[in-house]
Amino acid sequence: METIRNRQRMRPRYFLWAAGIAAVTLMGCRKAETEQSDFDHFLQQEFVSAMESDYTTLHVYLQDPKAHGIDMDQVEIGLGMRPDPEGLEAQKKDVRDSYEELKRFNRNLLTEEQKDIYDSYEWQLGLEQEAADEVYDYYPSLFGSMTGIHYQIPTLLADWEIRTEEDVQNLITVVEDVKPYVETALEYTKIQEEKGLLMLDLDSVIQYCTSILDKGEDSAVLQSMDAAIGQAGLDEKTAGQYREMLRSAFLESVLPAYEEIRDTMVQFQSGNNQEEGLANLEHGKDYYEILFKQSIGSDRSVEDIKAMMEEELQEHALRLSEIVNENPSLAEAASMPETGFEDYYEILDHIKERMSADFPEVGQLDYNIETISEEIASDSGVTAYFNIPPLDGDSEKQLRVNPKTNDIASLNTYQTVAHEGFPGHMYQYAYMYENLNTPFQKAILNNPAYTEGYATYAQYEAGRYLDGIDADWLQLYQENDLMTNCLVILMDIGIHYEGWSMEDMGSFLDDFGLGTDEESLEGMYRQLQANPCAFEPYYVGYFEIENLKEQAQESLGERFDQKKFHEAILKGGNVSFPVVEKNVTAYIEANR
Repeated sequence: METIRNRQRMRPRYFLWAAGIAAVTLMGCRKAETEQSDFDHFLQQEFVSAMESDYTTLHVYLQDPKAHGIDMDQVEIGLGMRPDPEGLEAQKKDVRDSYEELKRFNRNLLTEEQKDIYDSYEWQLGLEQEAADEVYDYYPSLFGSMTGIHYQIPTLLADWEIRTEEDVQNLITVVEDVKPYVETALEYTKIQEEKGLLMLDLDSVIQYCTSILDKGEDSAVLQSMDAAIGQAGLDEKTAGQYREMLRSAFLESVLPAYEEIRDTMVQFQSGNNQEEGLANLEHGKDYYEILFKQSIGSDRSVEDIKAMMEEELQEHALRLSEIVNENPSLAEAASMPETGFEDYYEILDHIKERMSADFPEVGQLDYNIETISEEIASDSGVTAYFNIPPLDGDSEKQLRVNPKTNDIASLNTYQTVAHEGFPGHMYQYAYMYENLNTPFQKAILNNPAYTEGYATYAQYEAGRYLDGIDADWLQLYQENDLMTNCLVILMDIGIHYEGWSMEDMGSFLDDFGLGTDEESLEGMYRQLQANPCAFEPYYVGYFEIENLKEQAQESLGERFDQKKFHEAILKGGNVSFPVVEKNVTAYIEANR
């Protein structure tokens, strides 16, 4: 404005013209400010709508919902929207409405941070709309062997956080809702079976439900909820009354629900359950392409990722061979060396002390680690998980580890704890909560390939902090791990996109000299067949981040800074990979 005023004084003939420019500029600023303010309001409303529509999500993310504009009168206490025709149609409408509202904004008028959110949310909603096409109705499986609802419900209840007496009351209502929710899910699954779209690892689901039912009233889930009631600060009499109500709800809702799941799966064993991949269904290949994009965090094609994995596979196989040739004793060793750690806390403390030179400082890294009860622990590959903390609290971060898959002193356990803890998810979420601005960014944006890819990258980075294990051993372990990851993605593509049978997958492994016994081959095939795109977020996400790092290192040479690179990949939060790449490119350009 000062420049325009000076021009007006010096050249009065252009006064009206200059004033017109000023008016246009001011109007443009006001328009941009309005658009940006409206966009922030839109994001807040999307957050509020998501929280009000699903009580379990609200309880996980918020300790004080009213402070975030949540109207609790709009929240139905229970397990959320039912997977029935009415509920599925409502979900489609919500996605469609959100997408249409988002597209009304002029992206060019948004701030750079808002543009990143816009791009990621547009990508996310666009794929959700594609998946909502009616030709894909009843394609999604609710009882996948790795993350199906039969597995999610016990872990959700066992980890339920009690803060107030109202939380206790609501927990009882949620437990009472298990049976009606499961019945709706089973009706959905029966329609799947009638349409020839059922594709489950039935034995795995039956086995898991049986483990819940065998414990009955002595269930670790009930014991965990019972103990949580003690956190509400109630007097002994009141707490006892609630515990009895909870026990009744568990016996009358949860156990009958799991009996229904088991019985239905047994019936399906003599029914129409598909035993090969999505490629064998009418629209399965197209549906897989949508799932694939959702799981890799970008619009790269299946063919692109297949080519990437084949190239990476050859590179890691070559490096593995070079390591063994240079040090034959590694191949002759009976087992991998152990890390020497005796408990999980020792692992995290060790990493925490060493990671500050490589990763940005973050506060609030207090944590608690508990072993998952063997009753509810999964046999299907889930080795540990991190409980997402509330957005508005300062409680300890919660890490759960699976006793069925972990030997504390093993290198695998070290990597698992690094993946879920430091510098993985626990650190990742602490950074996001501390540095991002809106609850929408922290809770609604969803790119599993970014979150899981980063945590997989972090677990390998943490390998550099190990003492007492020969560097060649670590390199051998990592190259073998990465080679295996490539094989898994190629097999997933083979089963669900190219239509591989179990025999086809066996031939593929034989070609790499990795032939296996029939039982192991069937176990691998069933896990991949029943859980399409389950591993892409971890492995493709990792390679995306690792490739961005290699680009930064090649571009910057000695000017490459590990901590600044990590800031670049962390700064956007849970965004799509084109946005992550944009942030890394900005880091490179700023440091050339």
